[in-house]
Amino acid sequence: MIARLGILLALSVCLMTSEVSAQSTKIDAQMDVVVKLRVRFNSQSTLETAAGLFVGKDARSAYFITACHAVINEGVVAQSVELQFHSSPQKIKATVFEKYEPVLDLAVVEVPFAVLPKVLPEIVRKDAALMDSIHVIGHPSSGDWSVATGKVLNLAPDGKIHNFSTSRDNALAEGDSGGPVFDAQGAFLGMHTQSAPTSGIEAKSGEILSQLAAWRVPTNNLSTVTPDAANAGLQADRNAINSVIDAYVDSYQRKDAQALWRIWPNPPARTRTAIENYFRSARSISMKFTDRRVETNGTNATVMGQSSQEFTPTNGSPQKSPESPITLDLEKRNGTWLITLVR
Repeated sequence: MIARLGILLALSVCLMTSEVSAQSTKIDAQMDVVVKLRVRFNSQSTLETAAGLFVGKDARSAYFITACHAVINEGVVAQSVELQFHSSPQKIKATVFEKYEPVLDLAVVEVPFAVLPKVLPEIVRKDAALMDSIHVIGHPSSGDWSVATGKVLNLAPDGKIHNFSTSRDNALAEGDSGGPVFDAQGAFLGMHTQSAPTSGIEAKSGEILSQLAAWRVPTNNLSTVTPDAANAGLQADRNAINSVIDAYVDSYQRKDAQALWRIWPNPPARTRTAIENYFRSARSISMKFTDRRVETNGTNATVMGQSSQEFTPTNGSPQKSPESPITLDLEKRNGTWLITLVR
């Protein structure tokens, strides 16, 4: 009997050691794609640290996401950004990508493709779920490539549908900004943006990928897991919303007011009259809607982007309007997405 207990105890220890080893190996692999950023805004400013995640590459550059506030301060881009991989002490000069998103707190830095390590693990992306166990890899004062742990608490804290919140580990600190949030299986759930008193605030991975796609930033180091029913429904909503935006643009290009009112059934009376007069006075209209970002909770949605038009009157020369921000609010009514407001 004692011998059997000894064997069972030995097997149990073996299994526990194997699980710890597997988890350790998984985190080590994740650290390979998490870089340390050293940021300075001018020669007199304090050297700050942040984290970044390798998301993709093209023939010229390798791209890393990080927190916007870490590299851009009130519209001013950091004077110098150095990037360091976990596997090397080398500090590499990085460039801040031309576009950034303060609401999502998302920025991108890039380095020449030639400096990228030859082998980096691919990261699986999925959406966060309530009470998921998570860990954030970052660079607080306690040490480089530190791991802070917690659980997913809220999928839309304070109504912000592009964020989720996590319980706050004592290790979660300022240098974790831009650090990726992974679940226990190593899937990328989001990016750490803020350490609140009792929680961490994270940007959702799906929102990040949508924005990167709008910027045409490669994300070929991220793969998406097969969605579950809830995620599949959310993706179906995104697809339907994008179709409405496509129809909105198409109605302008065809000068078709009736088509526009089918997807925007209750515009203000003055707006309706102004648009109908605008269509009648045009020989042609060319409209573009770029940098599109969709936020939805399945019932309401907001689409943000940049819009520009070229208007050719029935008698006269083409007139180009400069690219400017545009925001559309939508609502799902009886299973159909409709525009409620254009700003």
